[in-house]
Amino acid sequence: MSEDQSKKEEKVEDIDPFTRMMFGRPIKSEKVEPKPEDSSKKKVGEEYYALIEQVDSIMESVNKLKPMLKEFSPLIDYFKKK
Repeated sequence: MSEDQSKKEEKVEDIDPFTRMMFGRPIKSEKVEPKPEDSSKKKVGEEYYALIEQVDSIMESVNKLKPMLKEFSPLIDYFKKK
């Protein structure tokens, strides 16, 4: 353990029990290195592009099925009435 960490632990132990009960233990702050955002932005861009392609594919399929549904709509209406 480094000297800084042992000092922090001593400070935590120095807190009186009432304060610890009311407010809990102090949050340990850890230094977090900033992540490079370039790779995450590329991933999001690629995922967005794939999503748009899938939506486009679904819309093409729906447009191809519309004429067939129009042909079967009288038959479907007949079964709905009964």
